[in-house]
This record gives sequence, structure tokens and C-alpha cells, in this order.
Amino acid sequence: MTDFSKIKKLFGITEPNGFTKNEIQIIRDIFGDLPAVFVDYYTELGKIENLNQTQDLLIVPERFQYFKHNDYLIFYYENQRACVWGIHKDDLSKRNPPVYMSYDEKEWNLETENLTDFFTAMAYLQAGFALGFTSDCFYEIDDEGFRFIATNYKNKIVSFTQWADGINFYGNHDDAVIIVMSNNQIFYSSGTEEHFLEMDKVLSKLGSEL
Repeated sequence: MTDFSKIKKLFGITEPNGFTKNEIQIIRDIFGDLPAVFVDYYTELGKIENLNQTQDLLIVPERFQYFKHNDYLIFYYENQRACVWGIHKDDLSKRNPPVYMSYDEKEWNLETENLTDFFTAMAYLQAGFALGFTSDCFYEIDDEGFRFIATNYKNKIVSFTQWADGINFYGNHDDAVIIVMSNNQIFYSSGTEEHFLEMDKVLSKLGSEL
């Protein structure tokens, strides 16, 4: 099984809650081969709503019929369908294939090098809205503020390269995340009040509220 421990720690997940083999077979019937990491995620974490349905949306098996594409298995979409994410048909036999993003379902660009990175990055983004303690607003920071975050908080390594022109994630605790947008806006959240207040005390003073 794929190691989703970062996602589990972030959301405090202790028990699997995913789709059955029969439900995943619905997807296989449309696309044939499915990547092992894709199946593992859907099997273990696919039905956890705050992880998969808070801001952007994991496509559930019965809805794949509405996202058919000649060249891509589309499996995630922005909440207003401003963009979608998919796996190229030639990569479906790979265990951990790259993920591509498209605004119009015609032009596609590489989002993450592999599926594991995509699911982890999306978990961090969803966490900004879904965890128990979240910033009340977005903050706009300058270059000095960004350097402060990059120096004082651990880079979560994974990122989006396409969506919103790039999104990076930082944080010093497993259950906390700072989302840094390409337009110098940040917001942040944590599953515990202690870790949230620790961030909020510093980050709320870095920039101006939006």
C-alpha cells in the first residue's frame, strides 16, 4: 500500500474510509488500467469528505461518466470546474504517474511529477479550509514576509506548479500548514488550537488582511 502518513497526520485520520473494489471497478470499466497509487488512495481515503470535498473535489466513482476525455483520466476538479486534473491514458499502467492540469481540457501542463505528490499537495490545500482552526482571512505579504516564512518554517516539499500560478506549503508541525500563493497571499490552519495559535501569533502580523 502507498504511504499516506503525511495526509493522515495532517487530518488526524486513524481509520481507513474508502471505496470498495466494486465501486472502483466502475472506474476500471471506463478506463481499464488504473495506477496502484490511485487505487490505494480511493480505497483508503476516498470517502473522507473534509479531505476530498471541502474546497476542490475528488471525483467519486459514479461521477466519472461525466468527466470522460479521450486522452486523460480526469479525477479531481476545482470547485467551479475552473480547472481539472488528470492522468494521461499512456500513464495509467504506471504505479505512480505524473498529474497534469488543464483549464479547458484541451491544453494540459504538468502539475506534479507523481500522483503521491499531487494527493499530498491537495491535502495541504484542502486543509487550509477544512481543519479545525483556520485563519479568518487571507494575508498579503511582501518579499520580506515570504523570506521569513521560508526561513522559519519547514518546506512541506510538495507544491502545485500550475494551479493559481504555483502554490507552496510550509509548517513546523504534522497537523499544521501555511499555504503560500504565487500572488504573495497566505492563509494557514491546524488541527490543534495550540499549533494554530503558535502560527497565528506570528503570521497575522506579517502582512495586511484581505
